[in-house]
Amino acid sequence: METGAADLIEQLRAQSSKDPLDVAAKRMVPAEMVIGVSTSEVRALAKTTTKDRSLAEELWSSQFIEAKALAILLLPPKLIDNALIETWVAELSDWSTCDLFVKAIMARRADALDWSVKWASNPRLYTKRAGLALIANYCMRAEMFADDVSTSIISTIRQSAPDDRDHVRQASCWALREFGKSNTDSHEQACILALELIDSGHAEMSWVGRCAYRELEDLIKVPERRRLISRKSKTGMKYAD
Repeated sequence: METGAADLIEQLRAQSSKDPLDVAAKRMVPAEMVIGVSTSEVRALAKTTTKDRSLAEELWSSQFIEAKALAILLLPPKLIDNALIETWVAELSDWSTCDLFVKAIMARRADALDWSVKWASNPRLYTKRAGLALIANYCMRAEMFADDVSTSIISTIRQSAPDDRDHVRQASCWALREFGKSNTDSHEQACILALELIDSGHAEMSWVGRCAYRELEDLIKVPERRRLISRKSKTGMKYAD
């Protein structure tokens, strides 16, 4: 007997261990969108459930953020097409689902940067955040960038920095920090942009610059790590001046 979306949602309900009101406050969503299941429990259920696009789409249509998270984890990578991507990103309505969607579905795609630039220019809150979160995830996986890629990333972050919505400006800071951690060249470029934003005279741009520079100014390159790390970390302290 096949397991349907309703069955899986009932399993999620049975594993509820958190106060939905507390989760709703943290995720900044209405309480009626929350079951109260931890992310680890959602992931555990996903591991015991066969990936299936139809099932994932049925779960995605649920009001619950945990069901949407499960939908993301059950979507077979080979069956993800542009139409589904466009539909789901347009329906993102909270930061946690947005970030999981980006990490689990989009980050490893060859066209990830194309999607990120497109979405970051979209005024819709969680579409724009998805674009910036995708840049952050892309930078976590890339060690070096072609000149045109670096230029595109810097331009996208610069254009997004004036946005005064918390979930956008936080993602702008995140994208800039991860770009700066990738290698010494990108670190230099990230620091230049952060200082430019700090000195812009624009409140939101200055916030993004300060947010990013607090971490960027402490980064160093060490032999043991592919990416730059904090000089205050245990490994970094061995090499810090």
